[in-house]
Amino acid sequence: MRTLFHSIVYLSLGLWLGALVFFGAAVAPIAFGELPPLFANRPQGFHAAGVVVGDSLVRLHSMGFFFGVVFLAVMLLSRVHYRTVLPQAVLVVLMLLLTGYSQFSIIPRMNTARDAVGGNIEAVAANNPGREIFDHLHQLSVRIETIVLLCGFAAFGATVHLARRDLSTAI
Repeated sequence: MRTLFHSIVYLSLGLWLGALVFFGAAVAPIAFGELPPLFANRPQGFHAAGVVVGDSLVRLHSMGFFFGVVFLAVMLLSRVHYRTVLPQAVLVVLMLLLTGYSQFSIIPRMNTARDAVGGNIEAVAANNPGREIFDHLHQLSVRIETIVLLCGFAAFGATVHLARRDLSTAI
């Protein structure tokens, strides 16, 4: 039973972390590096890249919610003492809260700011108030996703530590 518990926990955190890393290391850089040159109107290409990255981020958040809930459910259903899983559970709850803040607060405000400047953020000057709001929210979004990733690595490390301790006490 412990093997199943650890497998599901590792899988849920591993898939969430893998998706976060893939998004930051592949999806966003490739979209913004490869799409704009394909358009005759460069701002239109950046807009297309933004649509791809924005929609990918929404899907990433959905995956995060699913894997976070799976992780917490397995923790609750396992017969492990709560003190041994509390650090991981707190970190995953923080990850879920930050993901929710990004999904339900930051992204809608970014969309509103983008719509306020006509739908294409790259087509307006950098000192445009709507663009400044969008850029600020974008920076906040990047920071939030970074914190989620770091919390995920910490939760994964704490889970590995728990598994090693369980293994050493079982022997």
